Amino acid sequence: MAGTFYSSDERRAIDSFRKVVSQWLDENAKIPPDIPLPRRGNPLPEPLQEWTVQFRKNLGEKGWLAPNWPAQYGGGGLSVHHASIIQEELGRRRLPPLHGSTMAMMALRVYGTESQKMTLLSSVLRGEKTLVHMFTEADRGTDIRSIGTVALKSDRGYVLNGQKDYITSQLTPDLALCLAITDQDISTDERFSIVAVDTTGSDVLIRPSNLLTPGAEQTIYMTDVTSPLENLIGAEGQGLEIANMMLDIERGGIGVPLELQREIEWKEKQAHNNIQN
Repeated sequence: MAGTFYSSDERRAIDSFRKVVSQWLDENAKIPPDIPLPRRGNPLPEPLQEWTVQFRKNLGEKGWLAPNWPAQYGGGGLSVHHASIIQEELGRRRLPPLHGSTMAMMALRVYGTESQKMTLLSSVLRGEKTLVHMFTEADRGTDIRSIGTVALKSDRGYVLNGQKDYITSQLTPDLALCLAITDQDISTDERFSIVAVDTTGSDVLIRPSNLLTPGAEQTIYMTDVTSPLENLIGAEGQGLEIANMMLDIERGGIGVPLELQREIEWKEKQAHNNIQN
């Protein structure tokens, strides 16, 4: 926040908030001495993973895991300045990675229905679930159009079969946004869709790859994994549009166009007013 001018009252309020955050972290961000800390780049041992999962929930309860995201979806509803203070204070402490896929969170916010935001997104922002995205497949190269994973619609939901890689979290994921083929009868880009998948079931196998980033690089095998129809993100055939927006965010691009961002914020404000009324 260097270079920003504040009035004396604003400065006092900022300093007071920083003190509150610092004191809370001093009391709650202490990793027990009996839990071993790995060297940088090494995977998190299981006890540290368990501690991190609980700490994320504690942050989420306060709205500090996603401090400037809308409060009705599990965020803190705070200003960018307050969010910066929280991130700065977290950064002063030696802590394991706390976040999953920010770009997947943004996809839920942009393309998710109000119901998906109130359930899937809120569970992530509150720290109850860890979210990743799954696009690439080891034997298919880097072109996401070459994927082979399918998600075929049935009366039970979307049935997924395939193998995916992800390199976005050192925590075992609970939820994944999966790019898959939902229409095998066409060859255009409209054959792809994004489906949210519960990765905690027995029909999902997660194994470490550890080729580039130990502990954060995993392979997920899905065999007849069923995801409810309401877990489709956006519309069928919109998968590449959503995936490209997410990749643009990852690469530091615009990601969400300003007009679309304004529309999202307007809809969220309307939804918040409806809740209040």
